[in-house]
This record gives sequence, structure tokens and C-alpha cells, in this order.
Amino acid sequence: MYTLKNYDLSDVNSIGSVSDSLYEIFKLTLNPDLTMREFRQYLFGQHPDNLEISFIYSEGNLAGFCTSAAYPRKVRGKKVVVLRSAFGLLDCYKKGRFPLHGLFYKYMRYKLKHLFTPVYVAGFMANPLMYAMICKYTLTCYPRRNKPASPDILEFADDLLDSMNLSRKKVAPFVLKIHFQVKFKECDIERFEASTDADVQHFLTINPGYKEQMGVMVLVPVTIPNMTYTFVKYLFRKVRKLLKKNVVNTGKVKWGVN
Repeated sequence: MYTLKNYDLSDVNSIGSVSDSLYEIFKLTLNPDLTMREFRQYLFGQHPDNLEISFIYSEGNLAGFCTSAAYPRKVRGKKVVVLRSAFGLLDCYKKGRFPLHGLFYKYMRYKLKHLFTPVYVAGFMANPLMYAMICKYTLTCYPRRNKPASPDILEFADDLLDSMNLSRKKVAPFVLKIHFQVKFKECDIERFEASTDADVQHFLTINPGYKEQMGVMVLVPVTIPNMTYTFVKYLFRKVRKLLKKNVVNTGKVKWGVN
């Protein structure tokens, strides 16, 4: 069972101990060679107007982290907001389900406060399992297998990269050199390569360089239909899990009189 401890950290210099703790868990879960300069550039280089950090605990022990940041941008002459996140779990906790519901709720709350502003989640992903999870829990995202992106979406993605000064790092539609190398263990790579999940295999097809600092920019429009789909999907999973647990417990009941 995971619990989250949340911080609003709009200025990393205002809460030094929190940023130091985040830097350490960043290195432990994503890249042990990450420098403080790279860390600060990743979080603050694009000038977020909102930054939230959640430390993930399991039975009182620090297990990982997730961050959520909002970056206002001008794209095609209009204001849009790009939501970006980072997520990491220590190896000993990776066998459980990723506790991403808190991150989804952050996005939903942000959109409800900015109903008339286009909001997009832009994830720069090297992990195919995370990509597959986004495909599972969203109605619409780009890129997606069996659903080619329209020319308008491709153009929008390029304009978004321009607004973040990342166009020069693009090598193919949605594929680019990301901010830092995620260091995967051999067991992780073997798990990815052996997966039979269609979305995992699609990710590996479009981004074969995921082990060499290449990632996929995954765009998720934060819209009412998308939010509703995510909420219902997650709720259905929770209810199904609860029903399954009750069935198991019922099976242990001894009927009759002792």
C-alpha cells in the first residue's frame, strides 16, 4: 500500500531540504550519474508556474517520487499549458502497480481550474511500460498504435517542441533525445523485450534507441472525455479488485455451527 506526501515547490531554492531529497531519489531511481545542474535544468529550465512533488512511501519507507509541473506556452499564437511529470520507484518496489492515480488527479484538478485553456500532458518517455500504462488509461493520446496521428497533430507536436526549444533533438515524429539517460538494468531490458503487450512492442518499434537517451514525447489532451475515461477506468479497476478480494475472503468462511 502506497502513501503520498505532497509538496508545492514553485521555487527549488525556497525548500532546500525537499529539493535535496528529491535529487537523491531521482538519482537512485532514474540515473545515478545525474548532476545537480542537469536535475535543476530538467525541473526549472522551462520556467514552470506550478510545480508539485510527491514522495511515495510504502509502510513508512521512501519508495519513490513523482513530480508534476505546469509550463505555459504560446503555440500558434494561443496560450496552451504543458503538463510534464517524472516518476521513479526503487527496484525493490517495482513488482507492485505504479501508484499513478495521484498524478492523474493532479492533472484533473489543474484542468478544472483552467477549463478554457488547452492543456496537454507531454511526457518524454524512455520506459515502454509507462507508455503502455498511459495508452491503457487514456481515451486519446499520441502516438498510438493503429491510430496514425493526423497532419494537424504532427504539426502541433512540432510547434510544441519549438516552444520548448527541443526541435533540434527530434529524430522522428514524437521521437527525440531526452533530457537525461534513464539507466535501465539488464532485468528491466529483458522484461521490456519479452513483453507480449502490444503497446510495449509498439514503443520498442518506434523508439529502438530507448537505451541510448532516446525517448518518445507522448501527448495527452487533458479534456473532459479523457478525464472521464481515466476516472472510470481507474474506478472500475478498484471495484474489480475489491470484489475479487471479497470473493477470496468469502471462500474462507466456514459455514455451519461449531
